[in-house]
Amino acid sequence: MAMKLVVNQLFADRRGKLFRVVFINKITSMVYIVEVDKNHFPRPLTFLEFEEFVENQELQMVDDNIVRLDSDNDLTDVQRAKRDFAWEVVQFFFQVVEGEQYAFVPRYRQQAIKQACETFHISYNTVKTYLVRYWSGGGVKNSVLPRFANCGAPGQEKKISDKKRGRPRIRDGNQGVNVDDKMKKAIRAGLNKHYYSQRQNSLRVAYELTLRDYFSTRQVRDDGTTYPVLLESIPSYAQFLYWARKWNDPKREIITRHGARAYQQSSRTIVGHATMDADLGCADLWEIDSTVLDVWLVSSLNSNVVCGRPRLILCTDVFSRQIMGYSLTYESLNAYSSAMLALAMSMTSKVAFCAQFGINITDEDWDYCVPNRILADRGELIGTHIENAVEQLGITIQNSPPYRADLKGVIEQMFNQIHLKIKPFADGVVVKGNRPRERGEVDYRLRGNLTLESMNQIILKLIIFHNKHHVLDDYPLDASMIEEGVEKIPIKLWEHGLKHKKGQLRRLPPETVRMALYPSDEATVGSRGVAFKGLAFASEYTLSQGWFQRARAKGSWKVKVSYNPMDMTHIYIRDEDGLGVHKLTLLEHLQQYRMKSEQEVEQIQALERERTKQSKERELQEKIKLFAEIDSIVQDARTKTEAERDTTISKTKRLSGIKENQRRERELEREKMRDNPRVEDVPSILTFHDDDGDDLELFRTVPERNWGGLDGE
Repeated sequence: MAMKLVVNQLFADRRGKLFRVVFINKITSMVYIVEVDKNHFPRPLTFLEFEEFVENQELQMVDDNIVRLDSDNDLTDVQRAKRDFAWEVVQFFFQVVEGEQYAFVPRYRQQAIKQACETFHISYNTVKTYLVRYWSGGGVKNSVLPRFANCGAPGQEKKISDKKRGRPRIRDGNQGVNVDDKMKKAIRAGLNKHYYSQRQNSLRVAYELTLRDYFSTRQVRDDGTTYPVLLESIPSYAQFLYWARKWNDPKREIITRHGARAYQQSSRTIVGHATMDADLGCADLWEIDSTVLDVWLVSSLNSNVVCGRPRLILCTDVFSRQIMGYSLTYESLNAYSSAMLALAMSMTSKVAFCAQFGINITDEDWDYCVPNRILADRGELIGTHIENAVEQLGITIQNSPPYRADLKGVIEQMFNQIHLKIKPFADGVVVKGNRPRERGEVDYRLRGNLTLESMNQIILKLIIFHNKHHVLDDYPLDASMIEEGVEKIPIKLWEHGLKHKKGQLRRLPPETVRMALYPSDEATVGSRGVAFKGLAFASEYTLSQGWFQRARAKGSWKVKVSYNPMDMTHIYIRDEDGLGVHKLTLLEHLQQYRMKSEQEVEQIQALERERTKQSKERELQEKIKLFAEIDSIVQDARTKTEAERDTTISKTKRLSGIKENQRRERELEREKMRDNPRVEDVPSILTFHDDDGDDLELFRTVPERNWGGLDGE
């Protein structure tokens, strides 16, 4: 097929209907597409038919993102519960068919759906709806979310009336009661007390004990003892069971009844078992791990400041041994942000990232996709946030047992190769062993001269060399590889796997990956931009929507943003409908923070605040001096004026002729500026006027010295 197809590509026909590619069978040369807005199973097309549709423009590729970007924090408990149940049904379906290609064969599909119906006690149409949502939504976990937006009065319970709700009883003459708020409160209390406990009571026993505690009265026997008697209006066991199932949280149930240890061992969200089986080919299984580099680095702001040893996280494809992405940070061990950066880099294009360090590549040089499984060592991928993030991307996580680095030998060997290539050249390399430092020997920590940016350049070049040129001596080639003469080089193995193995690339929009992996926080929309972490951001979207004018007129407001803590150049906001993502960029006058991490930004801002504080202290000291000097000048003028003041002159005469006095003073100032006489030799001449207009000269005689032609001379 001439055109390159990948799973999850979107196409639109001439009427605007969207179709998604859900499977590509290279053996039968078939492409399976599903209509996004219809509840129909995927339909097959041959490669030639699909190519003709595209050439005739009956189908055109679109870049619209219709993958659900909802965060778990934005979902209700009901939405999460229904999504998790639907996801469990979908995963069960694919386990039954034993191969994704069989899911599109009606005979095998029907059998698997029937088993799912029997196992989960749901209807055929329900299973079909879950599967179609899964395919049309991009194969991520949130694609099976219920469509509550299409339903009326979501989350509202029916009002209680005198008429009994639900089906009428057949064998019992008692019509039963409606469960009101008071009964629900008692049922919840009974569940918390008798079911969610280490006693592990059954629901039947919990129901009976709840009736004893909350739906009975005490009667007195003849001997004075009391015994419980049930009330007339009590909930049935079916009603108790209904509310117990409705409120049930499987995680809480296991932890409270069997302990947190049992949940972590056998029932936590990350399911799977430690394995290195990657027979399906590329992107079937990735390994992720971290190590501390044996090189001491210095600060990018001041080379005299020693920053320590950075932490390197790698993601590698087990089948091809290709390094898919990495992160290099100063984050602590098992920090979420480091693993998040490595995964985000592995699942998105790396062309722009490499260009920041002066390295030009193409997507063919360093491919990207979303894996099916990730094998970790209970370090980087342990935590609620990262678990939810990778599950939203449709990834299964497998964890190796503690202290078993040999189960991830592929990535451990890559760390060893990186150290072998860096140590012969870098300064500040760790000197291992118990050899004491000799007298006068310089501490190796003080020899460091590489910054985090320069180490990033080295790591990038090492990874590109590994992917394109490193020969894997011990790689076991299969018969097809030997027949075609495939070289034992990661990128060659990757290309062979894409052509001949069952595994196929699965890509998601970069915004989907970032929003699932990046941490989120609140920013403030103000008149000067979107304020976040002491910085300001804007975009064409915010400008076109008039956010800043609106904030200036009506006041600021909060928006939820996602951001990369290792690079604060951009932040991301989500549309209200949860389908679109917009990238905001750092404002031009704040470019000094470009490509700086959150920690570096805080350090720079703290440094600026400290310098401003010091400048303010110096300003205050100089201001005190200024005030003293001004006060001294005023005191001198006051003393001189008091000494020369003629008390015989009335206030009216002193205030008369002000304009004439200004004119004479102006002429004197001009003479001083022209001839530059000494200031103390220039007298002040002020003229006062009587009420009848006569002039009164304040000074009797003008000394004939240093006048330079004053009064016409």
